[in-house]
Amino acid sequence: MRVLVTGASGLIGRHTLDVLRNANHATRTFQRTPLPDTDWISGDVVTDREALCRASHACDAIVHLAGRGDVGESRRDPVGYADLNATGALNALEAARASGALFILASSQRVYPLQPAACREDAALAPDSPYGYAKWVAELWCRMASEQFGVTTRVLRFFSVYGPGQQAHGGSGVVAIFARAAQAGEPLIVQSAGRRDFTDARDVARGILSAVEEARREPGGHRVYNIATGLGTTFRELAQAVVDLSGSSSPIHAAAVEPPGADLVADVARAREELGYQARIPLRDGLGHYLQWLKQQSCS
Repeated sequence: MRVLVTGASGLIGRHTLDVLRNANHATRTFQRTPLPDTDWISGDVVTDREALCRASHACDAIVHLAGRGDVGESRRDPVGYADLNATGALNALEAARASGALFILASSQRVYPLQPAACREDAALAPDSPYGYAKWVAELWCRMASEQFGVTTRVLRFFSVYGPGQQAHGGSGVVAIFARAAQAGEPLIVQSAGRRDFTDARDVARGILSAVEEARREPGGHRVYNIATGLGTTFRELAQAVVDLSGSSSPIHAAAVEPPGADLVADVARAREELGYQARIPLRDGLGHYLQWLKQQSCS
């Protein structure tokens, strides 16, 4: 298969390119800046729809990862988030329709409400930010493209992804925020008593591969999957693991603004049963891998 990947320079994108290539799929990327040793087409998913359609020519699948994911930033710039995360997805869907490609959308846990129960794909959605709403709109565009135009669409909801390549941006990327603080000997500030489903980017990339290959085997329709571990970890537990693994003397301070039960943990039964997907990397192993990468970056 030939797979077009948008947003390939991001955290998930780089791991996805590796996984696709290791599975002997040809790849092409669409973004504003080139990546080394990559079949690259220059463009912006919001403003360059015609170029995006040209880039999709002769591609069997589009994996749409381009987007922004900072909840706090989205409250300051809801229009920008709608343009990139929703309209950008619609433009990518048009490219899939033009080329006959199947379509994989990177969605988010933030379409769900914070809740103590595991998040199921068929549950009522209730985003709490413009970011979450923009992703929900993108999901609806996928359903529309499937129902109205026959595009094969698969929506993948990712949960708290971390791994090499992640940088702290504003309030997003708590693993990176904690790791940077531990590296500098600064306090780790725990701002929630809730739990999250921290998922290594390599496992997420394998989930994307599973969805691409399933959609290729059984094309048609529209399906939604949680791609995560199914295991909840408190922010306090995460902070302690980062401190322990990094050998840091940083203190951990509690300043919780979210109460216990304000969780986002996935029910992964559907992905396991229909895609054969299961996360493989335990949290401490993934954190150790990330901390080693971060240390190497600091030394280079």
